[in-house]
Amino acid sequence: MIRLVCMGAGYDTRGVKMLERSIVDQVYELDLPDVVKAKQRLFQRLLKRRPWLQKEILSMPTLIPCDFNIISDVEKKLRTILHDEQQTNENENDDNDDRINWHTIFVFEGVMIYLDDGIPSSLLNVTSNVLKENNSDGSLCFADRLENIPIPEDGGGSYSSGKAELINNGWQIMDWCPKPGLARHMGSASLSTGTYTA
Repeated sequence: MIRLVCMGAGYDTRGVKMLERSIVDQVYELDLPDVVKAKQRLFQRLLKRRPWLQKEILSMPTLIPCDFNIISDVEKKLRTILHDEQQTNENENDDNDDRINWHTIFVFEGVMIYLDDGIPSSLLNVTSNVLKENNSDGSLCFADRLENIPIPEDGGGSYSSGKAELINNGWQIMDWCPKPGLARHMGSASLSTGTYTA
């Protein structure tokens, strides 16, 4: 089972599309309270245009208001997402061998550039920690600006600095594609506890 957690999804509707096409099983989107309220209105309009989604209202992304500059709030909300699923699994499956294994994908796209100093690294750390606490596997996809990476002349960032930043926050780098611009670091990372099976 695959869970997508979009950190700062804004008004993107990719979560709806991914659920509609059964690419993922659950989508959670965290963003500022005003953005969440506006997106709820957007979803209401979307459902009017796509009435067939009305039957699948329970499969719509779960919108969660959150200020990423308050790390304790982010951590609490992420723990709730993972803990609720763990409780559901335990209630549905008496036999531990039948427990559903979730793979959580965290997505950061152009959100870290707006956060206070120290917060982007803390968010990376929190995401890896909540997965480890729940003995869950996970991945990280990003098109953003990570911290603690010197800006070279080409405007991107070095692989070794990116790798160090991710390792320091509990992630193993998989892909690294720096580019010029504000969201200059693109890539993916993984965290594996060995519990996920396809």
